[in-house]
Amino acid sequence: MWAAAVGIFLFSWGPVFVRDNEFGALPFAFWRVLGAAIWAVAALYLRGGRLDRRVLRHSLAGGMAFTVNAITFFTAIKTTAVANAMVVGATAPIFLLWAASKVFKEQISFRVIVATPVAIAGMAMMLMGRSEGTGGGSLSGDVLAVVAVFAFSGYLIASRIARNHLTALEYQAGWSAVSAGFMLPISLLSFDPLIISDAWSWGVAGTMAVTAGMAHLMVNYSHRYVSLRSISLLNMTAPGLAIMWAWFLFDEQLGGLQWVGVPLVVISVLAVVLDE
Repeated sequence: MWAAAVGIFLFSWGPVFVRDNEFGALPFAFWRVLGAAIWAVAALYLRGGRLDRRVLRHSLAGGMAFTVNAITFFTAIKTTAVANAMVVGATAPIFLLWAASKVFKEQISFRVIVATPVAIAGMAMMLMGRSEGTGGGSLSGDVLAVVAVFAFSGYLIASRIARNHLTALEYQAGWSAVSAGFMLPISLLSFDPLIISDAWSWGVAGTMAVTAGMAHLMVNYSHRYVSLRSISLLNMTAPGLAIMWAWFLFDEQLGGLQWVGVPLVVISVLAVVLDE
C-alpha cells in the first residue's frame, strides 16, 4: 500500500512541471519515457534480467496504452489548465472499474451506474467554468484530457495483467522501452524541435524520467498486493494535489462552476471506489 501511495504522490506534481519547460509536449513525452526506459533496462540487466521477447510481448499492450496517454495528456497539460486536466483524470477510477468488470469479471454495482452520470455532470460543469478561472483552460486541451483518461485506464488494466507474468522491474523496462520506440517517430513528426538548448528544460525532463518512472514502478509493483479498488482510490488524490501545486507555482485559480464541478467529480468517484 505504501508503494502505491508514494507512487500516486509522485504522479501528482509531475504534470505541473510538464508546463514549466521549453519542450513541446511530444518531445518532452519522448525524453521522459526514454530516460525512464534507460534506467529501468540498466537496472534489469544489473539484477541479472533480460529485455527479451517474453518481456516485450507481455509489455506491448501497456506500452501502447501509455503512449496514447502520454501524447494526449502531455498535450492537454500544455494547452489547458492543470486543474482541468487533473480533475478530468479523477474520473479514471469509474471508467477503470467499468472496464475491469469486463476483463476481471467484477460485478458492477448500482452505485457505479448512479455515480457515472454524476461524475460526467461534474466534469461538464468544470469544463463550462474554465473561462471563469485564470488557469488558461482550453476546450481542445480538455477533450484531450478525456481521451487520456481512457488510455490511462487501459494502461492500468494492461499492467495488472502483465504483472501476472512479469516482475515489476521487468514490466517497467518492457513497457517503457516499447513506449519510447513508438514515441520517437511520433515526436519527429511533430512541429516541435526534439533538441533544444534550454538547460532547465533538460533538467526537468531528466527529473521526470526518474521520479515518474519510479512512480510507475511503485504502482505496478503494488498490483500484485493491493486491490484495484484501493489503487483507484489512491489515484483520486492526485488531482487535488496537482491543483495545489498549480496554485502555488502558477497562481491558477478555479472559476465558480469549477468549485461545484470538482466536488461532484471527487465525491462520485469516492462513492464508487468505496462501494467496490
